[in-house]
Amino acid sequence: MKKPKIYFVSAGPGNPELLTVKALKILKKSDAVFYAGSLINGDMLKVIKKNAVLIDMKSLDFQQIKEQLENFLKKETRVCANTISVLHAGDSSIYSAINEQMYYLKEAGIEYEIIPGVTAAFAASAANGSILTLPGISQTVIFCRGEGRTGKIPEGQDIKSLASHRATMAIYLSFGSIESVVRDLAQYYPENTPCLIGKDVSLKSELLINCDLKDVVKNAKEFSVKNMAVLIVGYALEGKNFKENRSKLYDKNFSHMFRKGAV
Repeated sequence: MKKPKIYFVSAGPGNPELLTVKALKILKKSDAVFYAGSLINGDMLKVIKKNAVLIDMKSLDFQQIKEQLENFLKKETRVCANTISVLHAGDSSIYSAINEQMYYLKEAGIEYEIIPGVTAAFAASAANGSILTLPGISQTVIFCRGEGRTGKIPEGQDIKSLASHRATMAIYLSFGSIESVVRDLAQYYPENTPCLIGKDVSLKSELLINCDLKDVVKNAKEFSVKNMAVLIVGYALEGKNFKENRSKLYDKNFSHMFRKGAV
């Protein structure tokens, strides 16, 4: 019997059309799919093959998830589950809960693979028709989150410290403490710094709010933006309005190896 393999599949921002081709192929061949019902858009489950076993993890603790997984891995109870997927919202490489799951699988000698996905900041920026970097304005993007229930932020990685770089910032899972986040940002960013609030990006309920930093808290309250949203901060967001900040890549006077036909 073929040895089973676990796939951590990234669901992206929620719209099935933003799944990677590889993620879609794996979901279509998975015999069992674990997913967090409170975070995964229901339409995402429609792409899974009809006879797959679905296990909602929203009310399970880690021990219960392990027990459910082990049921599929036992030879005598395996329901042809040679391919098992764990479907996570967003990109499994950013702010996901797969670390302890990977550790368990490694200790148990079970093969696994992480399938990357579209993360919220990328989806929000694209839906907004904006970019995250801009020559002469920002060439760095910082992915971060405010302090919450999941643990203390390491020294030097808090919002205020990171804001000192004045790069583009993509701040996740922090609208529960948005007043504090904005206060920290305001130590280094002017109050008119462009910001983008992205909620339910790629879904029918998508909400994109462009505003200045000084108006982030007001908008978050007015539109009831909760923790599952992303805040992007930085002047690169207005790249389409900067005529002089063009990339040199396609400038006729700029020579590079690919234009010369080198391989």
